[in-house]
Amino acid sequence: MSTTSYLDACLQQARPRLNTMLILMFSEARLFGQNSQWLGSAIALLEPLGFQERAIRTALFRLAAHQAVRVERHGRRSLCMLAPATAAAVAAARQRLDIPPARSFGEDWTILVNSGGISAARYGAVRKRLLTLDYCQLAPNLLARPTAYRAGARAGVERDMPASEEHGLALFDVGGAQLAAAMRQPLFGRSDCDLEAADELYRQFQQRFQPLSKLLAQHGAISDEQAFLIRLLVSHGYQHCRRSDPLLPQELLPATWQAMAAYQTYTALYCGCASQARRHIQAVTAAVAAAGQPTSAAPRLRRALLTSDSLVAA
Repeated sequence: MSTTSYLDACLQQARPRLNTMLILMFSEARLFGQNSQWLGSAIALLEPLGFQERAIRTALFRLAAHQAVRVERHGRRSLCMLAPATAAAVAAARQRLDIPPARSFGEDWTILVNSGGISAARYGAVRKRLLTLDYCQLAPNLLARPTAYRAGARAGVERDMPASEEHGLALFDVGGAQLAAAMRQPLFGRSDCDLEAADELYRQFQQRFQPLSKLLAQHGAISDEQAFLIRLLVSHGYQHCRRSDPLLPQELLPATWQAMAAYQTYTALYCGCASQARRHIQAVTAAVAAAGQPTSAAPRLRRALLTSDSLVAA
C-alpha cells in the first residue's frame, strides 16, 4: 500500500473534525515561526485532508466569532491567526502531551484532597479541570500527579493550575512509598476507571500509525506534504487517547497497558516528520503570499465533505 493510500485509510478511520484540524494546523505553523496564515494558505494546507474550500472558510469565520481565531482584513485578503488565549491553551496542552505517561510510586507525588470544605458541584468542576492538567483520581476525593510535572512543565502549563487554597482543597507533597501505602488501605481504595476502553484506544492508535514509522527510514517514501499531514493526524489521534487515559501509576495498571508504546509511536512520527512538515508549511505560505491573492491547492486525498463542528477546547 502506498503512503497516500495508507493516509487515506487513516483519515477514514480517524474522521477528524474540521475545527479541530484548523486549530492544530495553526499551532503547527506557529511552531515553525508562521504565526499567521493568509486564508489561501490555510485552505491549501487543509484541503489535502479532504475538506473543501467553502467548509474551511465557514469554519474559520465561525471560530473567529467564538474568539478562538483572529481574522484581519487586508483589502480583499484575510490574515488568520490563533487568538492569544487559544494559542496559550494549545501550547500548554502540547507541553503536557510531551511528558511520557509512565508514572510510578517510586517518584514523589503532589496530592490534592477534598476534605469536605466545598460543595459537591464545585468539587466536580474543580476535579474536571484538574484532570485536564494530568492529575489522576486515586480515590473519590483524592487527586494526584507526580511532583516532577511541576518542574517539567513550563510556565504555560502551571499558569492554568488552580490554586488549592482558592478551591478549598488541601495540598500535600508526599513520597511515592507513602502514597502506595495509603492506597493499600480500604479508605483509599482506587476509584473505578474504564481501563479497557482507554487501552483499546491506544491499541487502535498503534494499529493505525505504527506502520507509518517504518516508512520514515525509507528515503523518499514520505513527501513533505504527507509529513505535514502525518503530524496533524498523529497529534490528533494521540490527544484523543490521552484524554481517555486515567493516568494512574503503573503499579495500578495491567502489564499489557499500551500507553507507553503509543507514546513512543507518537514521538517517533511527530518528531521524525518535523523537518519535512516545516518545509511544506513554509513553501505553501510563501507561494500564497507571492501570489497576492488566496489560492487553493488540489487535494491529494479525497473524501466526503465534512461540516464544521462546535468549538473544541484545547
